[in-house]
Amino acid sequence: MARFSVGGFQGRRTSERGSSPAGFWNYVRESLKVTNDRFVEQRKHRPDRLIFILILSLLLISVVVLWSIAPARAAVLGGENAEFNFIAKQIGMVALGIVLFFIASRMPLDFWRRWAGRFLIIAFALSFLLAIFGVMGLPIASCTNGACRWYDLPFGLSFQPAEFLKFGMMLFVAGFLALRIKRGEEGSVLRTVVPVVVMMLLALFVIVFLENDLGSGVALIGIVLCQLVIAKTSWKVIGALLALVVVIGLVAVVVAPHRIERMLSFGADCVVIDPESKDWHICQALTALGSGGFMGRGLGHSVQAFGWLPEAVNDSIFAILGETFGFLGVVAILVIFIALLYRIIKTADYIDNDFLRIAVAGVFGWIATHVAVNVGAMTGVIPLTGITLPFLSLGGSSLLFVMVASGIVYNVSRYTSHRKTNDKKGGADESFGGRRRLGRTRDAGSGGL
Repeated sequence: MARFSVGGFQGRRTSERGSSPAGFWNYVRESLKVTNDRFVEQRKHRPDRLIFILILSLLLISVVVLWSIAPARAAVLGGENAEFNFIAKQIGMVALGIVLFFIASRMPLDFWRRWAGRFLIIAFALSFLLAIFGVMGLPIASCTNGACRWYDLPFGLSFQPAEFLKFGMMLFVAGFLALRIKRGEEGSVLRTVVPVVVMMLLALFVIVFLENDLGSGVALIGIVLCQLVIAKTSWKVIGALLALVVVIGLVAVVVAPHRIERMLSFGADCVVIDPESKDWHICQALTALGSGGFMGRGLGHSVQAFGWLPEAVNDSIFAILGETFGFLGVVAILVIFIALLYRIIKTADYIDNDFLRIAVAGVFGWIATHVAVNVGAMTGVIPLTGITLPFLSLGGSSLLFVMVASGIVYNVSRYTSHRKTNDKKGGADESFGGRRRLGRTRDAGSGGL
């Protein structure tokens, strides 16, 4: 049997290429091997610094706003040094996130490809272990209403394996689709789409049904769908997947009473509400946005942060931003997000490597889904769903993993080509082996951050 190498993945040409479990798990096994193939053919140049500038802007806004509402949160939380502990945690998480961003931006790009399978296996193992620890009643598992989402760690810290699982799925699906593209099988439903959907369904079972986290499940779906789209999956297949997603969503709602209440609160009449009402959360979010007006109430003048708005520093942070900065402020924040997403997808357009292009598309889907669902829920456009706002919500596992993912995009932006990768006239003259007929690439030079 002849051996072959595709983008660093090595395997054997056999008749076992279909959607059989053996063929799929053969890819899983082979993806764990380390190879020395040249991974990126483009010359290194300066990264897209605007990506980091936009992310840093969002992080600074987060620190400033959370600092301004720290007294209010301290009054709600109580305890000695509550205000200091609250803001110190956020500053510490932002600092750690920036460190992880730059570590990820300096890691060899083939590291992420080689470790994709390992990351996914570890993420699944941690998720299942959390469920087992919860059933056993061990204190390390943080459980609420029978759902265990976090590991309780020392010093008041926690770890949410769902975020790790999203990260692992993003890298693993990128590697799997890249290999199928090299084999010319990206259009095959059985050999390409079905294995991806099976892995996505397994991850959704863990996140949505074991950990009771529908918001993270929606984000995972957004990641995988964006990766399938950029891998040129048929729109008919994408449509069928969206129909499947709707069915899964309905099942997830029906089996959870609290989700049914959230659906019933959609379009609530907020004239007269009771703190025990199912409409309380969304009505307080709309009240916060409305009280901000056009220019906002200003820093340190938030009312909703005093316990009126549930999850004010996490899932509901957009409402606090609207109360603080008003309509003008939240529009400016959304413009920053749109600019960041544009730079990310532009990086995917100009990278001549299937794995990296699909991975960057996954990061795009990750951030875009979080922003769209969070803002839509807080403004009453879609039913209320718990999901963080990237870079702005109180720091934790979500912030750290999205910073690592963003660091990968920043690193990829060092190897973009002069022309779009789908431009048949471009790409070859940007490789190490080609002549420099175009001279330096855009953003040429290996310096920079």
